Amino acid sequence: MKKLFVLFLLLLIAAGCNENKVVKLDNGITYMEDTLGTGAMADSGSFVSIHFDGWVVKDSTNLFDDWSKDSTRIGSSIGSSKTHGQPVKYKLGSGTFIKGIDAGIVGMKVGGTRTIVVPSELGYGQQGMGPVPPNTDMKIIIELIEVKAPVIVKKWDADSTKYQTTKSGLKYVIISEGTGDKADSGKTVTVHYTGYLESGKIFDSSVERDDPITFMLGQGMVIPGWEEGLKLLNKGAKAKLVIPASLAYGSVDRGEIPANSTLIFDVELVDVK
Repeated sequence: MKKLFVLFLLLLIAAGCNENKVVKLDNGITYMEDTLGTGAMADSGSFVSIHFDGWVVKDSTNLFDDWSKDSTRIGSSIGSSKTHGQPVKYKLGSGTFIKGIDAGIVGMKVGGTRTIVVPSELGYGQQGMGPVPPNTDMKIIIELIEVKAPVIVKKWDADSTKYQTTKSGLKYVIISEGTGDKADSGKTVTVHYTGYLESGKIFDSSVERDDPITFMLGQGMVIPGWEEGLKLLNKGAKAKLVIPASLAYGSVDRGEIPANSTLIFDVELVDVK
């Protein structure tokens, strides 16, 4: 009986050590479990809902300490989803959050938190992005809120002879007309969408995660091709948009979206307010 108790105690100690062990992945990501979750496990292809806190790494000291309590790190903060109470929702493996971080989220369980250090080449590289200067590593604390299996998406068929092209180069075809209010600048729209590369590969889909996006038109919150294309629609309409790189992300590499990519979207204008 005493031997069993000692074995159980050793297992508990080992589990505690594993929770705080720094792990380095083959791709260069380094992470440490802060708290272990008990819910569903995230895997590549899962749709996840996460909260994050982020910092740029100006030096490599105390990487896995709690920087939220370190006054010297305030100037290194690059934001937190908790500030606005809006978690990030996306498909693991799509690269739509931070290009290389997904490998560090795989294996987490709902309810867990993990500190992940993303090297520059797996983050925003030589270009940088917003508060992240070029060639800068990042430290991101991830809290895994939800894991869901993706909804199966089917690409919409469209009559190739019915496409129209605007002066800007946007091609579109309305698959079904809406009957509600027309979308326009200053109005808040809710949109379900699936985005494809020309190869047919999906790079992002609100349909897969069953979570349409809502935003105000005319505020530069989406790519120019969306701004223009949605204004052609009424509430309830479905359309296919073929957006040239000049109206999308241009020469910027966006993870799953290579530089200079033409993007194809199936969009449904769910609501207009």
